[in-house]
Amino acid sequence: MSERGYHHGDLRNALLTATTELVRERGARGFSVSEAARRVGVSSSAPYRHFPDRDAMLAAAALAGFIELENRFVNRPTQQGFTDTVAQIAFEYLRFAREDTARFEVMFAHGIDKAEHEDLLRQTSRIQERLEVALGRYLRPDEITRRAAELWSLAHGVSELAIGGNVQHVLPEAQINDLADSLARTWASGIAGVVEDEAAF
Repeated sequence: MSERGYHHGDLRNALLTATTELVRERGARGFSVSEAARRVGVSSSAPYRHFPDRDAMLAAAALAGFIELENRFVNRPTQQGFTDTVAQIAFEYLRFAREDTARFEVMFAHGIDKAEHEDLLRQTSRIQERLEVALGRYLRPDEITRRAAELWSLAHGVSELAIGGNVQHVLPEAQINDLADSLARTWASGIAGVVEDEAAF
């Protein structure tokens, strides 16, 4: 990709866009601050006016991704029963991951210590909170946190397999997005004993 300029006053966002592009091409481990600077046509020292180091740059890109993911959950349909809610969340998570695999890789890049980036840690926690709110209408209070974490783990595991090309050899492309839906429904049926009466909602 050729060098390009950026809108004055928007260097930070231009660098974050370049970060995602580089991760798409080379993976998170192949990303460098100097190459991102070259992409937007600035000196290799310019990014350090906005980011103290490489990890901070990746963390900022990851933060943007988690904000987008939260918005997906905020805007999802809410007039659903338990099983449909679970399936819709898992399906949307997989679709989000497959839409932009570089964005997804940045969000969960190895080496980024979320504890060192307060905004990122807080935003990551908000995804868990959104899942807890969604499931909280149906589950006993003592089950909500664990079940939300289970659902996140299920959806994330399927997404990692799919974007890594590890299910395409057994499933046709048209069925991959349905994988999260079917697994989530199976999971939901397995915990029916802790679900409140859906008719009450």
